[in-house]
Amino acid sequence: TADMCFAKTGAYPVRPHMVVFNSRDTHGALSFVASGHVIFFDARTRAPLDCIRMQAGAGGARQAHAVWPTNDDQYMLVANQNGKLFERIATNYATNTFIYEPTASLNLATCTTPNGFPCQDPVLRPDNAPICPFTASPGVPAFVTLRGGGMLLVNPYTTPISIVAEYD
Repeated sequence: TADMCFAKTGAYPVRPHMVVFNSRDTHGALSFVASGHVIFFDARTRAPLDCIRMQAGAGGARQAHAVWPTNDDQYMLVANQNGKLFERIATNYATNTFIYEPTASLNLATCTTPNGFPCQDPVLRPDNAPICPFTASPGVPAFVTLRGGGMLLVNPYTTPISIVAEYD
C-alpha cells in the first residue's frame, strides 16, 4: 500500500487516522492525518485499490484528518484539517474508480458565509480547520465540525462545495 501511494503521489502515507466504509460495505477508505493521503480498499479482500493525496492549503499544510462517504456513494468527503480545506473525491465503487476533484474544494480560511461573514473570524469561528464531516441522510446538507468551535452545513454536490448554514 505504501509503495502504491509513493508511485502515485511521490510521498508515503503517514499516520493512518480514520477508516470508514461506503453504504454497502464493499469498500473502505482510510485517511492519513500526517501526509494527506486517502486510500481506498476492497473491503472483502482488503486489497488497496487507489491512493489519492489532498492538496496543500493554508500555509502549505495538508492533512486528511477524516473522511466520510455521502449516503448515495457518489462522493467521499475529506476534512483537510491543517490545510483548512473541505475536499471531495468522486467515487464509483462498481468500477473501482476514484477521482479527486480539487475544483470542488471549499477553502474554509478565505470563504464567505451565506450571511456575508468571513468563514474564519477571530470572534465567530477563530480556527476553521475542518475536523469531522458527517452526512445524516441522503442528499444535503453535510455537517462539518470546526477545530476552533462551530460548524458549517455544506452542499457537497456543488462545485465548489457551498455553505448552506453556519454556526459559531
